[in-house]
Order: sequence, then structure tokens, then C-alpha cells
Amino acid sequence: MNWTKEQLQAIEIKDKSILVSAAAGSGKTAVLVERIKKLILEDGISLDEMLVVTFTNAAASEMREKIVASIPEQIHNIHKSHISTFHSFALDVIRRYYHLINIEPSFNLCDDAQRIILQQEAIEDLFELNFIENNQDFISFLNQYSGSKNEEDVKNIILQTYEFIRSLPNPFEWLVKNIEALNCDVEGFKNSQAFKEIIEEIDEEISNAIASYRKVCSMLEENEVESLAIKAKEDLEMLIGVKDSFEKEYEKGVKALNSIEFNRFTVRRDDKQNYEAIKDDIKIIRDQVKDNLKRLTKLYCAKSLNEYVNEINHTYAEAKTLFRLVKDFDSLYRIRKEKKGVIDYSDIEHYALEILSNEEASSEYRNKFKYIFIDEYQDSNLIQETIISKIQRDNNVFMVGDVKQSIYKFRLAEPEIFINKYLKFKHDTGPNIKLDLNKNFRSKGPIIEIVNDIFSRIMTKRIAGMDYDEDAALYKGLKYTGELEHPVELHLVDEQQMEDIDLDDEIVDMKKAEIEAFIAASLIKRAKGLPYYDEKLGEERVLQNKDIVILLRSTERVGQIYYEALQQEGIPAYIDIGEGYFDTIEISVFLNLLNIIDNKKQDVPLISVLRSPIFSFSINELAEIRVEKRKGSYYSAFYDYSKYGQNVSLKEKCNKVLLSLANWKEKSKLLPLPDFIWELILETGYYNYVGALPLGNQRQANLRALVDKASIYENGHSKGLFGFINFIEAIKKRKIAIPPVKTIGESDDVVRIMTVHKSKGLEFPMVLVGDLGRRFYREAGNHLSLHKDLGIALKDVDRKQGYWRRTILHNCIDARRERESLAEEIRILYVALTRAKDKLVLLGTVKDIDKVLGLAAIKKDLGVIKGNSYLDYLLPALSGSDKIIFEKHDRGDIGHIKDERQKNLASLQKYLESGFKPSLELANEIYKRFDWQYAYPKALKTKSKYSVSELSSSRETSIISVAKATTSLGAERGTVYHKIMEYIPFDREYDINAIHNYIDDMVNREILTKEEVELIEPAKIEQFFRSEIGKRACRSNDVYKEVSFNHLVVKDGEEIIVQGTIDCYFKENDKYILLDYKSNYIASDKSIESLKENYTPQLKLYKQALEEIRGIKVDEVYLYLFELGKEVRLNIN
Repeated sequence: MNWTKEQLQAIEIKDKSILVSAAAGSGKTAVLVERIKKLILEDGISLDEMLVVTFTNAAASEMREKIVASIPEQIHNIHKSHISTFHSFALDVIRRYYHLINIEPSFNLCDDAQRIILQQEAIEDLFELNFIENNQDFISFLNQYSGSKNEEDVKNIILQTYEFIRSLPNPFEWLVKNIEALNCDVEGFKNSQAFKEIIEEIDEEISNAIASYRKVCSMLEENEVESLAIKAKEDLEMLIGVKDSFEKEYEKGVKALNSIEFNRFTVRRDDKQNYEAIKDDIKIIRDQVKDNLKRLTKLYCAKSLNEYVNEINHTYAEAKTLFRLVKDFDSLYRIRKEKKGVIDYSDIEHYALEILSNEEASSEYRNKFKYIFIDEYQDSNLIQETIISKIQRDNNVFMVGDVKQSIYKFRLAEPEIFINKYLKFKHDTGPNIKLDLNKNFRSKGPIIEIVNDIFSRIMTKRIAGMDYDEDAALYKGLKYTGELEHPVELHLVDEQQMEDIDLDDEIVDMKKAEIEAFIAASLIKRAKGLPYYDEKLGEERVLQNKDIVILLRSTERVGQIYYEALQQEGIPAYIDIGEGYFDTIEISVFLNLLNIIDNKKQDVPLISVLRSPIFSFSINELAEIRVEKRKGSYYSAFYDYSKYGQNVSLKEKCNKVLLSLANWKEKSKLLPLPDFIWELILETGYYNYVGALPLGNQRQANLRALVDKASIYENGHSKGLFGFINFIEAIKKRKIAIPPVKTIGESDDVVRIMTVHKSKGLEFPMVLVGDLGRRFYREAGNHLSLHKDLGIALKDVDRKQGYWRRTILHNCIDARRERESLAEEIRILYVALTRAKDKLVLLGTVKDIDKVLGLAAIKKDLGVIKGNSYLDYLLPALSGSDKIIFEKHDRGDIGHIKDERQKNLASLQKYLESGFKPSLELANEIYKRFDWQYAYPKALKTKSKYSVSELSSSRETSIISVAKATTSLGAERGTVYHKIMEYIPFDREYDINAIHNYIDDMVNREILTKEEVELIEPAKIEQFFRSEIGKRACRSNDVYKEVSFNHLVVKDGEEIIVQGTIDCYFKENDKYILLDYKSNYIASDKSIESLKENYTPQLKLYKQALEEIRGIKVDEVYLYLFELGKEVRLNIN
């Protein structure tokens, strides 16, 4: 490989600790692997003398595979290597030195659901103890920070504090120190980090105001508006005076800021004509200056410093009570964990740090590891950094990452660790050096240029924590031929064209997303078929669906709308939900339904459910309801419409919703929670609806998993629906990852729709970044603010005196958190834009395009870019650029947008309108008798990857009954056979080598795991293709596999819906053959007859459904028995 100079330095430099800042597409993993290879082959270092840590199991697994691929002879040593996640390494430390921290060696790791339950139990214990003791400090704290009937606010304060300090190396030391800081005097506060930040923010805002006014003066002078130019200069001098006052003394600055009075801009008659051309721009600039200074005054300069410090002091006593409550909670939670014999993920790092603080333990690891490698170093947290410091030598740590791609703040990543180290290390001298890998080997030149143009303007130290300078910029690394037409495009949709009525944000967002989604579909159609040079193949080919990705900040609300638009336009698509089980449309909608059953006066969940197939309101119907009552909550408008609405049919529709919600609420009080949720899933018809969608089996499995979660919850609680909703909200709030089912591979020809987070590390020929006009999420202010550098702030509350106010410290911490959140958004944008190889398309919605573009040009000239959405940053940065194609759109461009539901919804509506409501008994019978018919449900409801422990457990529990078809191992085996038969093409007769190759490919595509492959015999797959039925299927040009259906049948005089999945059917001449796979153990011919008898009713239903739904005649029905390697015909007429 031809390494660059910088790459070679990173590979070859020895005896130094090295920080490698590796930009997007710069080949950092290849460099890291090559460095390890050279150490092994040239320096004789053993693989087990190195520690390689990264942040995901997938990344660790990939690293091991790449090392083996690079050094094949290491395949026998890879099992001894220390290539793992931080948590895995820390667990190894604990298991080796558990005796140093007095825990049982047999501990287990509790999952996140169990952790939340244990924490809830511990906090209930805490409250009960304090009430029994009649603890007055506790009761005072409760009265101050919770409502009269609600203890949740205080519980949240305790949990929030606990979770935050557990992200720090010395949790309670930090808490004590920062609570004591609340008892400061004025001079003490002036010496605090918080006060320094306040002064910096004041200085920045006033400097921006001065820069803006200098622009105003320049514009007025250039346009010869003399009367106003004089007034503007006076205002400018006033602002400069305020800045000078703050530089002398804070109190003088406050006085000067509060004395500001801007001149009125009344223009002389002889200047009016000249002023007219710039009047609007001048007004925008002046209004922005005034608004920013008002905000600054409100936050930091509305009172004297004595008053501010007194308010901080007033929170000291309550903060000390909070310390005791958090400390007691920690003890009670620890007791709960010890009783269960578990530790949680936070314990792992803290226990490892406690062990490594012992010199005996740390010196062992220091002597053991000659080299330490940290991949994705920008995602490290403070505890991990401290752990490494305990075991490193002076010159043996190799850290590689890109702080511009640090997008996991919600997982406690601290990009400041990387930034501070980068500022401290030198480029070529000293024991610690830094290297920049900034040649991009992914993207074509025009994309690199536009990325540099954008981020050189918006990624600054004040906004994003770092400057996008020459070292941070991307440089072309590819030698390529040809570019796609218009490699970078910007498409803006004008929201001004929508109806000018007051609508709820949720409805407006749906309308925007719908229009954007159809524009995205048209842009994809326009791009498909374009000639494109594929570097991997080294040849030109046309752009396909699989080359295209749509990236969204979140798929939760708009992902399904994009998906539906693409489907409607005939573009195959797939929503990759990443780790967001709760982001899937079926779970999101159904949780919203549970929310409004519990409390229907919640606008966002209500609108979501009304829009869903459960109630099937169109966006226009939702808008019509709001138009009748524009003020108040959406629920109140909905309720009033159900009574007084003008549209009779819509009014009746609203009434039916309210009646259904009332009935379901009553039912939720009578039934066990899992039974209620399962009955609701069936009664609404939602289970059948999602089953009829693409990936229907996975969607139904997700809904069944929700029932399982309700069972787990109710085993330890008796709080019903409200408690379960809070339990799920706690999981969501803490960003707990629930992995999805992997259902497609790299070669499947579909357009991917995914979050930016999910796309990290991936690349695509064409990237379309959508929903760029959506406002950033901002955390709502609450009673408590925490920051590792600035401390802790509680609201100053006195209910007797009737006040409840934020302290200056509270404002300072929230301002820093907001800046850090904004910095993360800019890094997320960087990740999104740098996924593109050949074509980058930006798409978003604004109100009044011409006005917005004019304002963007002003912002660019001022050099002050702030905003609440990605477009607020992109448009000023791109203003005047000749490197990007720009196109405007409005609603009129999308003539074929309709508000009617999708085709598969029509049948659902017909079904629902028929009034069918199954009883609970019948619903359970359907579930038991028909859902089992798909013999291998684990393919639907479990993840594609299994851990070794899970498979081992399955083997152990079934070893004594391996001959029975009902063993869990048999089900696992059947799952794997079915998955292979679904994916392998029926286009030729395979020999055993071809079968092995195809299975290996499925493993590489993460459709199967290596452990799963061990459960089956590839020779049995080969036997299928050598069998008569296999040969017949391969000769057919029309083969259909894994076909899901919903079918109405009559049973015992009642109509019921049957859902199933047909393994395979194919056309032979003018007839159709139905085929179902079985991997059951067959002991004798008698077993075959028994099998035929058992499965005939199932296959009869399949045949009937296929004939009625598809309008075809099925002539033959077969079971294929993998165990015997032959087919068996069933006599079904």
C-alpha cells in the first residue's frame, strides 16, 4: 500500500505517546492495524502484550478480523489478545482482582431494564425511610422542589445527580466540593470558573454587537444616508463604552449595560431614497443586537453581584440535603444489587478504577502491556481516561480519533479530553506528539471543497470547542476519474406556500416532512442510472438504489413519512433504526397510544396516534380540527370538534376515538397489564397492519417484545399502565440501546433511511441529508443544573415567599450546556456531510426563502453565525458559493401528494369498519394456534447475532432431549436453515463449496453469526439443490420466498384474521407449487406420517390464503425435510 508521509509517521514512530487526529476517510483503522503488524513482525512484540480498546463490540470484532487478515499466522493467538471494549477490559480487571473490592466473584451484570427497576425500588426505600423518620430536611426539600401531590420531581433530581456524578472518577468528592462552593462570598464567586465564563460570554456578545454596528455604519456611509450614519456612530461609541466598562470592573459594566438607550432611526427626507434599499437589512441587524443584549442583561446583569451571590447561598442548605439523599440512595441501591448478585455498567468502570488505584494491580498491567492503543479516542470519558493513566507508561499510548466526529455526548463522551491533549501535544518534539491525518480517501474533490467551506465558517472554538483550521481541514487523497453531474446540491422548500393558519408544531412538521420526502424521491429518481465510477470495482457503472442513503437527525417522527413517500414512488427503501427500538414506527405509535389511554390530554402523542393507521386521520383532517379552535391545546380542539364540528363525518370520527379511549382505559384497570396490551394490539388491528408492511415479521416481533417488557415490569411492580409508561420513559430518557433485528445486507438494492449516528463509519456514493430545517432539541430548564467544570446549581425556591428563580450560576451552567449541545450538532452535521463519496444533496424547509437567503448573506458578512437549525448554519456558510447547485421548491411542485392512506391501509380500514372485535379468548386462540404455524419464531423476534453464552445456554438446556422437535436448539437450527433458504438465490444447482461461500458471505453481511452457522450442516442445504423439488424451483423464473399474509377466515362461526409466512412458492409452466421447510428430527417412517398429519392443516390454510390473495391456483404442496434430504407431498385439495 502507498502510505502518505503522515500515515507512515503514525505507523513507524516509536518510544512516544502519539495522538493521531484522523479526519473522515483518512484510513485510520488501516494505519492502526499496520502499526500493530509492524510491532509484531519487526519488533517481536507479542499480540498479548498489547491492549487495544475501542467503544463497541462490533468495532473490536472488526479489529480482530483485520489483524488476522493482515497477519494470518496470528489466527492461533487472536484468542489470547486483549482487543476489546473498555467495559470488557474493565470486567477482566474486576474478575481478576475482585477480592480487593470485596465483591463476590460470581457476580452477574444486570441489564438496563433490571437496573431501572432496582433504582426505582431503592428510591422508594429512600423515601419510605425518610418519611418514617419524619426527617425535616427531607420534607423541606420535598416541599421546595416537588408539587403538593407529586414526588417525581425530587426523585428525578436525586437520580439525575446520581447518574451525573457516576460519570466522574471521584463522584462524591466532586459533589462535596461543588456544594461547598455554593456557600461562597462575592470574592469567592468572582474567582470561580463560572464567573470567568460569564465574563467571557458578556465580552463575546458585546463584541458581536460592536461588529454588527460597524457593519451598519459601513452600509449607511456607502449608501450616503448621512443622518442615520451619525446616529449609528453614536450607538457604536456607546457599545464600545460598555465593553470598556466591563473590562475595568463587572459592576461598572452592569451599570453601563443597563443604561443603554439606542437612537431612534428617523431618516431625513433627503436620505429616504438612499435608505430604502438597505432599510430592511439595517432593521434586522439592529433588532438582533437589541435582542441579544436584552437576553444578556436578563441572564447576568439584572441585579447586583451581591444579590446574585445571596441567591446562590440560599440554595446551600438544600444542596447539602441533596448530598445526603444521593449518598443514602447510593447505599440502598448497592444493597439491592448485592441481594441480586449483580453490578451495573457504571459499577464496571468505577470498580476497575478502584482496583487500579492499588499499586500492586496497576503495576501488573503496566508491566504486562508494552503498547496501549485507543481507537475512537474522541469518545473517551473521564473515568476511562483515568483508568488508562493508571496502567500506561510514559511513552506507550497510541490514541487515534477525530474530535470533529465526537457525537456521543449522551453516552458521556468528553471530546474536551481529545481537544485539551491536542493543544498540549507538539507536532514533532517531546515525549508526546500529535499527528494529523487529513487526506480524505473517500470523497470526490467538490464534496471536500464544500465541506471545508462550510466548517471553516461554523466550526469555531467558541461555538464548537475547536477551530476548523488548516490542520483540521480535509485534503483530497483520491486519484479518480469522472464526477457525477452536480456533485453538491441544495434544495429548499418554501413553507410560505402552506396554508397560513395556526397549526400545532406536530402537524406542521408532518406537512413539511411529507413534501420534503416526495422531493427526495424525485431527486433519487433523477440520480438513479447516472454513470458512476466505482473505485472498488475499478470500473464505471450506473448509480443504484443501494448506493443511496437518506440521513436524518432522527428517524422517530419523519423516517416513516420518508419511507412511505419512497414506496409510493416505486423506490424500494429500508429504515435502519440502529439501536432505537423505541424509534421504530410501530413501537413509537403504540407507546403513544398507551400514553393517551392513560392521559388523553397530551397533544404530541394524541396527534401521532390520530395520524396513524389506528385511527387514520389525514394531515388535512387534523388541520381542519385545529382551524375550528386555534387557541388552547390540541386535545381541547379535538374534544370540541367531537361536540360541535361542522363536518359531520369527521365529527363522528372524533367521537369514535374518544369512546375507544374511554373503553380502553376501563379495560386497562381490569386486566393484567400484558394481557391488556396484547388485546389492544389485536383489537386495534395494528398487529395485522404492521404485519402487512415490508419487514412485517420484524415489526410484529417488536410489538410482541413490548408485551414481554410489560410482563417483566409487572413481575416486580403493581403500578399498572401509568407505572409501565414511566418505566419505558425512564429507559428512553437514559438513552438505553435496544438492538434491532438485522434484516438486510450490503448488497440488497434498497435506499437506506437512517440516522446520522447510525451512518458513522459508513460511506455511500450518494448521500441525501434531509429535515435540515428542523429546530434543534433544547433541554427544558428544570430545578437542577450540573456541569463537571462549573458545578451544581439548584433553583432558589421559597414557597412561603412565593418565588422560584434561577440563580446566575444556573444560567451560566445552562448556557455552557447549550453551547456544548450546539457543538455536538455541528459535529453531527460534519459526520453527515462526510459520508458522501460522489454526490451530496442537502434538503430542508424554510419560511420565505428569499428573506431567509437575504438574512444568511448578512450573517455571512457579519461573521456571526448563530441559529436553531442546521440550515441556520449552512445557509450563511454557503451564501454566494459557486460550488453548489441551488433549487427552490414549493408545495405546487408536488402535484401528486395525496392525504389518503396507503394501499395496505385501505384493507385495514375495511376490516376495522366491519366492526370486528375479537374476544380475549379468541385473540389468545389466534395467537396460540396460528402464530405458532411459522415454526421458527426466533427468526422474527430475536436479534440476528447471538452471544456465545446465549448459544451455550440453549445447548445445555436441550442436550437430554435432542431428538425432540420442540427443543430450543432445534428451533435455533430451524431458524438458521430458514434464513439461509430465504437469502440464497434459486438460480442454479450449488455444490458444497458454493454453499460454504454463500454462508460465509451471509456472515460477513451480518445476516448470520459464526455461532449460528455451527448449528447447521451446509451439506443439507446442498442436498436441497440436488433434490427433485430443489431442481424444479431452480428452473423456475418466478420464485417467491418469505411471503407474509393476513387472511380472513371463518372459524366456529366467527370471522378471524390469520397471519402467516409462506416459506416458498414458485411457478412451473402454468401451475404453482407451494413449499414449506422443516428441520425436525425424523426417527422413522411413522414420524413422517405424523409430520404430514400435523402440518396439513397449516399448509391448507397457506394454500387457501395464497389462492385467494394472489388469485392463483396452487396445484402441489410439499414439505421439504432437511433431516432426510427429501420432499414429501401433501394431499391437499
